[in-house]
Amino acid sequence: MEAVVRAVTAEAFGVAAKAVQADLADDGGRLALSVRTPIRLVSIDRLQHEPSALQRSGGSVLERAAAAERTIADRVSDITGTDVQQVGVRITAADVTRERRVR
Repeated sequence: MEAVVRAVTAEAFGVAAKAVQADLADDGGRLALSVRTPIRLVSIDRLQHEPSALQRSGGSVLERAAAAERTIADRVSDITGTDVQQVGVRITAADVTRERRVR
């Protein structure tokens, strides 16, 4: 189950599953998840030249974390059949990748 949580979280944040840590706990018969993960971000340079890139990338870090909590709960429930009570997300690092120019 931990591998599923890590994979779903990695997909939500655009990072490798091996970079994600997950703790699972029982919360009154329902699953409580706590995940720690880096997040892939759009570079500041790109945002200065193309402000709309922020919304296309999913919004601010806080907006993306909030959306990811819902996504993780839904996907883990769908895949495992487990009732997920809550998901806590802690961002541990930022992965800012420079975009390649298209020629």
